[in-house]
Amino acid sequence: MSAQECPVGPIWSPSRTPSVPEAARWRRRPVVSLVGHDIAVPSFRLRLAALRPLLEANGFDARVVALGRGREWFRVLRLTGAWRASDVLVFQQVKLLAGERAYVERLCDRWVLDVDDAIMFRRPRRPGAAADAARWRQRRFRAMAGRCRLVVAGSQSLAGIIGDAAGPVAVLPTPVDLAAYPVALLPARSHVRLAWIGLASNLRYLRELTPVLERLRANGVQLEVHVISDLLPDLRGVPCTLIPWSEATQRAALADCDVGLAPLPDDAWTRGKAGYRCIQYAAAGLPTVASPVGAQREVVRNGDTGLWASTPEAWGEALRRMCEDVALRRRMGAAARAAATRYDLSRFAQSYLDFLRPLSASQRG
Repeated sequence: MSAQECPVGPIWSPSRTPSVPEAARWRRRPVVSLVGHDIAVPSFRLRLAALRPLLEANGFDARVVALGRGREWFRVLRLTGAWRASDVLVFQQVKLLAGERAYVERLCDRWVLDVDDAIMFRRPRRPGAAADAARWRQRRFRAMAGRCRLVVAGSQSLAGIIGDAAGPVAVLPTPVDLAAYPVALLPARSHVRLAWIGLASNLRYLRELTPVLERLRANGVQLEVHVISDLLPDLRGVPCTLIPWSEATQRAALADCDVGLAPLPDDAWTRGKAGYRCIQYAAAGLPTVASPVGAQREVVRNGDTGLWASTPEAWGEALRRMCEDVALRRRMGAAARAAATRYDLSRFAQSYLDFLRPLSASQRG
């Protein structure tokens, strides 16, 4: 799906600059521009695009601005009209250059930075490798965060990584529309269905579990893996079914499973991830077996809504328990669904409204 096809509402472009009478009507409402490199990626779609109708319903003129990843400086200059028309700019995972920051700030100086990844690092090339912590990347993040009136982090773990790089930091986990998630029935089955959902680029984390899953099957544990993504991974002899991801079918696909899988290595990059996979499992009423890394420690309560596993041996034992005890799955699944209310979109939106109202009303600096 291209950025222009992403269902996030009207996208600002220079050709949409309003006439003077139209602009006067628009200016009766504070303008909040939601800015991302690629407005089709999950982080923008789930965190900022989801806000747009709720902002509109509460007196804001909310606009989606696609910054793109083209030539630096040109990408900012071509959006001069958007910056000038805005009362507040909410940047999602954006790190502007020094000159770009100065230019945009002259036109609109009330900024919020929304992050749900450790964008001050570069993702490791393979699981277990060290994240790239280049100094220039750190400096660029600190400069961007330092210009913002508020930084909104996707987890407590990420907020801790940000530390003193920014002024006020608020924590808002990536939300789910809880009412849209059917609850898994968790029936007793001959083969327990293990769910994994996510982008194909993250399947490498699931593949790390292959030896564990093979040993479980060799020891008589009946299981199969349902992958909700756009690519079927090679898990060797482990039965694996691909359920092609779509916005319309992903929730029902989760509700048709029994246990959520959330393996992650422990590194600087993964400690900043938002744990959204685990939030989705909870919304579907699934217990989760998760690596206790970053936000996953916050979302999955060990022994209550799921089990933590840090080693291959711990993963094997946790999955064996889940597969052999349907009562355990049901108890933890019910607790997970109850806990998921704190991640509901309505709470996320209300918190953002509380942040944006005083910012949009304040006098320009």
